[in-house]
Amino acid sequence: MELFIERLTWTEIETLLAEGMRRAVVCAASCEQHGPHLPEATDALLGAAYAEGLARLLGDALVAPVIRPGCSQHHMAFAGSLTISDRLLMDLLDAYLDSLRHHGFERFVVFSSHGGNFPVLAAWERERRPLDTVVISDVHVLDAGFQAIRRFGRTDSTGPHAEVLETSMMLHLHPELVHLERAEPGFTGETSLQDLLERGMRAISPNGILGNPVGASAEMGEAVLEAIVQALWGAVQQAGAGGRTT
Repeated sequence: MELFIERLTWTEIETLLAEGMRRAVVCAASCEQHGPHLPEATDALLGAAYAEGLARLLGDALVAPVIRPGCSQHHMAFAGSLTISDRLLMDLLDAYLDSLRHHGFERFVVFSSHGGNFPVLAAWERERRPLDTVVISDVHVLDAGFQAIRRFGRTDSTGPHAEVLETSMMLHLHPELVHLERAEPGFTGETSLQDLLERGMRAISPNGILGNPVGASAEMGEAVLEAIVQALWGAVQQAGAGGRTT
């Protein structure tokens, strides 16, 4: 069944609402560099896949259009990256939810597929306190992806940004957009999101990669995607937001 609101007609959406599909999943993504081998749309494409997988597990949700650009000031030293202000992202989230509520949606899950949006989502939740919304603003949900690659013999922990997790998922979802022959290790040392936001990605990783994409595979990507979707679903369940699970 099609779950993306932007791919449905208004009559189909109206029918689905009447049938109880009254939750919407909203992903805040980005349009930014992902090394020399992945496209600018990587976070948006992965975010759409996370959102669809989560909606299918919930069983009562449709997927709103992925929000992009995102808060990517720390990527602006690389050609093609776009960024918006924290306040604009918050206002966009307000507008999305207000529009969806107008049509009869009653519950929401908001998450980010881009690290730079995580602190903004946390601030938005503190400021706006939307009682009908589960906000997942913890980057540690991605730890599930690093656990998933262990059965493939990988012990990576740096990133994720254009490294083995994201490259593998893109090979699984959109192999035609991956230039694997250009894949190379990036910065593999210790860093933090705060350090990235303050110093900028290029000061830490000249090629725009955090981690090592070499050895990525579509098989690994399928496992990583499943693990991240399950982690998102677990976060929703922990929040007590339930859903008609399948």
